[in-house]
Amino acid sequence: MTASRAVGNDSNRQERLGTALGFAAFLIWGLFPLYFYLLRDVPPLVTLAFRAVFTTVLLLPIVLVRGKGRAIIQTLRRPWFVLGLFVTMATTAASWGFFIWLVAVNHTLYASLGNYACPLVSVAFGAIIFRDRPRLLTWLAVALAVVAVAVFARGVGRLPWESVVIAFVFAIYSALRKIMQVDSTTALSVETLFALPIGAAYILYAAYAPVERPDWAVDRNLLALLVGAGVLTAIPLLLFGSAVTRVKLSTLGLLDYLCPTGQFLCGVCVFHESTTTYQWISFALVWIALILFTVDLFRGERSARADLAAEGEELAKSPELRTN
Repeated sequence: MTASRAVGNDSNRQERLGTALGFAAFLIWGLFPLYFYLLRDVPPLVTLAFRAVFTTVLLLPIVLVRGKGRAIIQTLRRPWFVLGLFVTMATTAASWGFFIWLVAVNHTLYASLGNYACPLVSVAFGAIIFRDRPRLLTWLAVALAVVAVAVFARGVGRLPWESVVIAFVFAIYSALRKIMQVDSTTALSVETLFALPIGAAYILYAAYAPVERPDWAVDRNLLALLVGAGVLTAIPLLLFGSAVTRVKLSTLGLLDYLCPTGQFLCGVCVFHESTTTYQWISFALVWIALILFTVDLFRGERSARADLAAEGEELAKSPELRTN
């Protein structure tokens, strides 16, 4: 009984630690616009290149110390994984470059809407590609997200393609990673390795190709901020990697909403981006959709636990088990 209680206490401690680590990761991601706004005068591709290079510089030694070197080499020996992870690296770069550009042009709210819609677009992808069977409540959430985008479009007078791109690029990334079934740490390491030479080459080109050196290449403060972008990117990735093994899927799903919420608050309260009634209605609809999605996620998890417990009881009552 004492051993059982000790295991339970350790499990609770791990859950609390994982929740705290996940909260910190998503909070940092949500507040990213505040940092990248400081780099709004630097070309987005330059910021993206610095981010790619210095994320790798920080992450790779940590990953190797954790004993992932062999897994990385084995992955690089498989052409299908090399091709797939190069594509996922490209989709991540596109998503991040797009996000940096949206912050620079005062369209953080578009990024926020896209990130709110990400999990719901992923659900639709799962149903189409992997033949997943979402429950009615989840489909209702997806439908509400579509209506939210339509309302947002009505408010700005056009389809918010920026939000659509953010949502779909991440869903494509998630689908590709699921198809390949590579563990997340190894996949992330290989992706950053692919990005490193491309990012370094672009930085050298952007700094030395023009007749006059650009401001960011001679301004120490800007250079420090650009290097910091890579460090700031690596920190929440490490926090998330530690959290994902300790917490339930439903907890991570709930914490995930901190990211677009932080972006939304940055856009409205800090950058004072213009909003219309239609946009507020759109965000209200997407929040309702995410509440429905989260409730369904918790229900599904509870149902899975109940099924597992029932199966355990059946096995315990099995005559064969009792005889043995």
